[in-house]
Amino acid sequence: MPNKGFLSRLAPFAFSLALGLALWWGVSRLMESRLVPGVGETCLTLGDLLFTAHAWQDICVTVFRGVCGLGISILAALIFGIPAGLSKKAMELLSPLVAALQACPPVLWISLLLVWCGTGSVVPLGVVFASLFPPLFANVAGGVAAIDPRLFQMARIYRVGRFTVLKEVVLPGMLPFFLAGLSYALGTCWKITAVAEFLGSGTGMGARIYWSYRMLEMPELFAWGLLLVILGMGLELGVVRPLRLAAEIKGGRDA
Repeated sequence: MPNKGFLSRLAPFAFSLALGLALWWGVSRLMESRLVPGVGETCLTLGDLLFTAHAWQDICVTVFRGVCGLGISILAALIFGIPAGLSKKAMELLSPLVAALQACPPVLWISLLLVWCGTGSVVPLGVVFASLFPPLFANVAGGVAAIDPRLFQMARIYRVGRFTVLKEVVLPGMLPFFLAGLSYALGTCWKITAVAEFLGSGTGMGARIYWSYRMLEMPELFAWGLLLVILGMGLELGVVRPLRLAAEIKGGRDA
């Protein structure tokens, strides 16, 4: 007999998938196929794309840019967020800059980076960093600031080294907050990367969507869109949800 717990977790996904496919089929029947290709035609086009080396190159480029942009954002958030969480003065100095960075829309960064650097990988990487650094910084700084200050007082009394305090107190204490921020960043980095590629790059999945739109190749446009949805859902179910669950469990144990 199939595991009932597995079936119960699979049921919402199956329902959403069936509803989405039904809506897609209905819209494709109401509109012309050249505007909204059907599910079968889109899947066939996607299959053809996946048999080409050029498509896989674009997929790898997008994934590489998203991962690099996320990695740079995490590193910067840790470098600046930990001191900001430990010092109110550092938080006061950095908060306006981070707030200004968060207030700027991605289209502004895309426009500026296009003028400064031209098309290429710099635009997606810069936009991903500008979009993900502020929330990651806020989570890291907030997590460090939430640590019981008596732990730091005890560390000073017993003359515990700074590296040991960082390893045994700061990092474990901020972990639930960091995991929550990381789950958000993972869920959005690939979408930001695709948008930046659409407007400011000649390669990657976003660029392929742009050229499909320009050439009015609707089956190919829908195929690339479907591939982005599949990748996003795989990331959500395989990485983001486990991270959120781990953050909730960690936060519940520390409460």
